[in-house]
Amino acid sequence: MIKAFPLLIILVNLSFLSQAQEKWQLVKDEDGIKVYTRRLDNEKFKEVKANFELKGSADQLIGILQNVSHQKDWSFGTKRAYLISRKNKDTITYYSEISLPWPLSNRDLVIQLSFRKDTINKILHIQAKSIPGILPDKPSLVRVPYSLATWVVNILPDKQLKVQYTFSTNPGGILPAWLVNYAASVGPYNSFHKLKNVIGNMNP
Repeated sequence: MIKAFPLLIILVNLSFLSQAQEKWQLVKDEDGIKVYTRRLDNEKFKEVKANFELKGSADQLIGILQNVSHQKDWSFGTKRAYLISRKNKDTITYYSEISLPWPLSNRDLVIQLSFRKDTINKILHIQAKSIPGILPDKPSLVRVPYSLATWVVNILPDKQLKVQYTFSTNPGGILPAWLVNYAASVGPYNSFHKLKNVIGNMNP
């Protein structure tokens, strides 16, 4: 039964209002990937954080993330994604549809993905933020009203990357919070386990 719902990792909510925060709780630690969640006061969904390392370069990671048509190969729950526009080499806008198990409706959103390198401190900053008003809503899908993922990537010697990832979203519609939060530890682990394999295959 649990396997039917891992795609619900995208359904985690963070409010930017001033409110108390719980401490991060470790919910999964496997294959060098640590996944944490925490609840913000008065919020029914949880924020997610993941810490892990990748064997590869910053440019390789950027290339994988910008290749949005292949996100379904590693990003858990992604049914399809396609590029909408490219502002410059560091900023793109793309569409993504997220699969949910029946009878729930799939979600979709438009994301602006941006990259900024701090060459002095050797840190790559990545932000994937939902943006409204780019494409009309689709009748069969629920448009995600808010989503934000941030990556802080420390660029280490010998093509090693140390990643801290945080994610929050308002999934829209009506969803069972207990199911969303239970699945919160599953989605990030599966995504980043596959990402490690993708970038690892580029560095045999």
